[in-house]
Amino acid sequence: MNNSIVEEKLAYFHHRSQYVIFDNQGRVQNSCHTLFAAPISGSLYEQVPFMEAMQDTFLQLPIGEDISFLCIETELMSRKGYYNFYIKRQSANELKWFIYDLTEFYSYLQPWQQERNDQAIAGEYLRIQQKAAVLEKKLLKYHNEELRRIEQMKTAFFSQVSHEMRTPLNSIVGLAHLLSQQATPATKASTKALEATARHLATIINDVLDWSRLENDAVELALDPFLVKPLVQNTTETFRPACQEKGVSLSISIAPNVPNCLIGDATRLAQILYNLLGNATKFTYQGKVTVSAEMTETASDEDQSYFRLTVKDTGIGMTPDEQKKIATPYVQANAKIHQQYGGTGLGLSIVKKLINQMEGTWNIVSYPGQGTGITVDLPLSVGTMPEIEFEETTPTFHHIRTVLVAEDDPINQKVVSQLLLQWGLHPTVVVNGQQALEHIRQGSYDLLILDYQMPVMDGEAVLKAMQQEKLAMPVIVLSGNANSSVLPFCTDNLFHLLSKPILPDILRKKITFLDRQASYPLVDLTYLRQITDNTSETMIDLMNTFTLEAPTAIQKINQAWQDNDWEQLRKLVHKAKPSFQYIGSAPITRILDHLESEAQPINSPAYQAMIHQLAEKTQQAIVQVEQQLQKLQSE
Repeated sequence: MNNSIVEEKLAYFHHRSQYVIFDNQGRVQNSCHTLFAAPISGSLYEQVPFMEAMQDTFLQLPIGEDISFLCIETELMSRKGYYNFYIKRQSANELKWFIYDLTEFYSYLQPWQQERNDQAIAGEYLRIQQKAAVLEKKLLKYHNEELRRIEQMKTAFFSQVSHEMRTPLNSIVGLAHLLSQQATPATKASTKALEATARHLATIINDVLDWSRLENDAVELALDPFLVKPLVQNTTETFRPACQEKGVSLSISIAPNVPNCLIGDATRLAQILYNLLGNATKFTYQGKVTVSAEMTETASDEDQSYFRLTVKDTGIGMTPDEQKKIATPYVQANAKIHQQYGGTGLGLSIVKKLINQMEGTWNIVSYPGQGTGITVDLPLSVGTMPEIEFEETTPTFHHIRTVLVAEDDPINQKVVSQLLLQWGLHPTVVVNGQQALEHIRQGSYDLLILDYQMPVMDGEAVLKAMQQEKLAMPVIVLSGNANSSVLPFCTDNLFHLLSKPILPDILRKKITFLDRQASYPLVDLTYLRQITDNTSETMIDLMNTFTLEAPTAIQKINQAWQDNDWEQLRKLVHKAKPSFQYIGSAPITRILDHLESEAQPINSPAYQAMIHQLAEKTQQAIVQVEQQLQKLQSE
């Protein structure tokens, strides 16, 4: 049985294989002639292409070594197919060649192999796609990081430029305000115009310097009632001197259907008109510039109408190609325009952004040598005329008297100081943050006005030091960058950040607000009611204890101060604090905090002032507690 199987296997494979023995010259010495009749004469190297190609390799084989070639597609004596070749050197001049015919198997396996190849190709393609996706993700990450880096560089650049521009502008605004108050009748109109221009420039410069906010549509729009005619007239009048110098007429036309009051962002509307007029007067040297305002068709909402603002000029005009470029940031109509007229090319870009944010439209009609007309339509609701608040010419402050001003710019020092003096306040000026911190530690000030960028020690470092040392006091920070990083750790009501340039009335209103915030009640029984569960008998007992022990505690503190016994003074102050905390006296508690932290052999005038202030306010607190006692006992 086994022999028959072996014979069948040999028979099966025999007709697919052949042995050939040949010498170094390729002449056949012996062959079984199973696949083909080996040539008797001639060389195998000349008759089999594969053998010819491999002749040098065969001749270099050492005795006993072999070499194999699998699935070779070639022609054997006019018989094309796929073969396995095994060559072995038997002796110095004899080689044995074993051939196995794979043609039949290959034809059978070819579709299967092709499928495997296709799968391999598909798998490789998938791997390449995955690698490409990973690379693309890395490239996108790098791109985003690069964009962030560029954005950070741009933000840092605008922050620095903002500070450098706003500092002198702050001086201009302040000086213009002071000049307008000191003007004679002959110069009053000019100083008023100067102040109006400075104020308007102060209003729009934040957006011009922070162009990224406009690029990202991040400008917040107000929806407040405003008077239309004064806005149009005052903004337009700003350009009258420039037109008069050129001999260009400037006219205003406000249609009767324009209401007294509209609801919207008056500052942005004025900025739009200002930029349109700026372009019109800049490029017009003869003829006229006209401004017209009217209401157009009513929108679907009955309370909303379209306010149309048109600015026309008889200036140089523009070609259609130039009109397409004028709203591109930093780009002007052509190079000659910049060389002759200057400018940044931002004016109309800002106008377009603001119009888009206000959900309005604009239309430009212009012809070279004939002039330009720009019409803006904005959906603004009709409002009621707002009441005009009465403003005191000389404000009265009840709690803020002494002000420490930390500002390194000499002109800003004078401007802020003069404003504070006009308002009845007493300023002390220092030129850097280190000096400011030293004055805060040594003196008693009601308000700190702090410039954010200063030499030696900047505003942020001062605020952090004040927070660490618990030097609590109202602070107004003046910064050229309204997004300053001081905000995260200054969140209480005693801190306010104002962006330069500072308008005098805004500064005054902030000081007024802080003055009102500073009027904390000397006695607040809210905490006492909480810890006693609003039990009258317990409250009365604790309040009686306070009125009896507080004068003694203050007397001991005063005696320790006179004896220069600083260790005893610190202990007495610390012991006295809970009593004042029970009656909710935040002002006295703050004084005690300062006395405890500053108790040292250096007896400064500021420390002496706090000792006297403690005694004075304690006496006032005792009076108020006694009044509250009478009310509780009568209930």
